[in-house]
Amino acid sequence: MGIGQKMKVLCIGDSLALPGHGNCFEDTWFCKLQQAYPQFLFASYFRRAVTTHILISEGGGDTVFPGGADCLEFYLPDIVVLQLGIVDCAPRYLKQSSIFHKVLERMPARPKNFIYGIIKKVKKRSSKNADILPDQFFHYLEVYLKRCQKNNVKKVIIIKICTPDERMTVKSPEIIKSIQEYNRIIDQMESTFDFVTTIDPLNAEHSSDIYDDGYHPNPQGNQLVFEEIKKAINLV
Repeated sequence: MGIGQKMKVLCIGDSLALPGHGNCFEDTWFCKLQQAYPQFLFASYFRRAVTTHILISEGGGDTVFPGGADCLEFYLPDIVVLQLGIVDCAPRYLKQSSIFHKVLERMPARPKNFIYGIIKKVKKRSSKNADILPDQFFHYLEVYLKRCQKNNVKKVIIIKICTPDERMTVKSPEIIKSIQEYNRIIDQMESTFDFVTTIDPLNAEHSSDIYDDGYHPNPQGNQLVFEEIKKAINLV
């Protein structure tokens, strides 16, 4: 089962799982889990502004370990907790893979900011410009979960993409529709793999008092996430 027979729990996520946005480390759901389960061995792989692409790309990539080993094979966990997706599905002004975007990002700050200002006046954020399109999102999750199955992971807990409040939806009107589409893909993963459990603690039933800026959970939001993860872990 792991070092000293301790169950290993690997937690993977973006900035929603990290300190900041009104949280100190002790407020995060990850810290709360460590405190609640001292008998488990926890590891975290959290990075700001990442997508599900890390599940197949970060670490490995040689003849021994596949791409994405940083998110699985290097740890061989018993339980995985995933909090990814908001960066994947968020509508953008520009496709980040486009040549225009890449050239723009290399410009000096003043002309770059000037051009971005014009873009924001004449364009709207579009789900067509999302960093990870739905079919890619499906593929990355499916490939990762098949690897989890192969490596005898007992439980994968996927935190569904949060439902932001009006501070975000005013800026990005298509965001709710995108989140719903990507969350349906997460639901498909739960239907396909019997070791996958989805939870939805940051959903539309909650008010804006769970967010710091419209979608990053504050201490109260982190408490909701922690409570739902704890329920899922206790079923293992």
